[in-house]
Amino acid sequence: MGPRVVFMGSPECAVPFLEFCHHKTVDLIAFTRPDKVRCRGNRPSQTPVKKKSLELGITVFDFSAKSAAAQQILASFAPDLYLVVAYGEILPERVLALPRIAPLNIHFSLLPKYRGATPVQTAILNGDTVTGTTIMVMDRGLDTGDIVAQTEVAIAPDETAASLFPRIIAGSLELLEKYWGSICSGSFERRPQTGEATYTRLIKKEDLVLDWAQDARNIYNLIRAYGASPGVRARFRGKMLLIGAAQWCPDISGTPGEIIAVGKRSFTVACGTGGLLLTQVQPECKACMPAASFIAGYHPKPGERLC
Repeated sequence: MGPRVVFMGSPECAVPFLEFCHHKTVDLIAFTRPDKVRCRGNRPSQTPVKKKSLELGITVFDFSAKSAAAQQILASFAPDLYLVVAYGEILPERVLALPRIAPLNIHFSLLPKYRGATPVQTAILNGDTVTGTTIMVMDRGLDTGDIVAQTEVAIAPDETAASLFPRIIAGSLELLEKYWGSICSGSFERRPQTGEATYTRLIKKEDLVLDWAQDARNIYNLIRAYGASPGVRARFRGKMLLIGAAQWCPDISGTPGEIIAVGKRSFTVACGTGGLLLTQVQPECKACMPAASFIAGYHPKPGERLC
């Protein structure tokens, strides 16, 4: 039968862990964030966790787990475990106290490093070479609970958030599988977090506007972290140009933002120190495209500026 599990999560990265719980137990309910209304058509948009829950026949609730109604549901369900992955709320002690065994969280960093909402992107943004996953027992703080298990994941020099997320998820599922028996029996060991704690922050639109006067490596890391979503912004010929992918070129020199060279498949832009070879872009009101298509359609020339 397995333990009675309450899964809490919202985005796409949480779905594999919902599926893990679905395979491990028949006593499963889920909580996720409320539907959001899209601008186009005024239609509500379900979270990926809600969509998958409905597909799998899992009872799912899309209101706050901190509400009085949620607490009644949780108390009535009498859970053995919570498994929380990118849910989007800090749970109060009265909710955390309900599971018989423990409220557990999967966090995509080696805690206490990178507490908060964007640990994967922050590791890339800071140029780290190693990150990982932590299974922890939740307390009332922000990712401050005792550690159950951790595993490391190497970050390649050209790694992006889009390529790193699947590898971290795969490593996290392996870690969860390894410790699942001891978790279900409540026999796992736990240890307090030690070392210096660091925190992430939610990215703002203004953080994604490129400052070409910066060092090219810093800009490159920003593109690696956020180029795929929500997009890193520049302007070309007075219109928005999103930079989806690039390569770091430390030996380039020129006026920041100046197009230094244009090839068939890429074009090079100077930064404050070094430069970037742009390989994927998205012009305003257009789809994301290889730089080769952009070059063929827009004919950028050396000496033109991105700002």
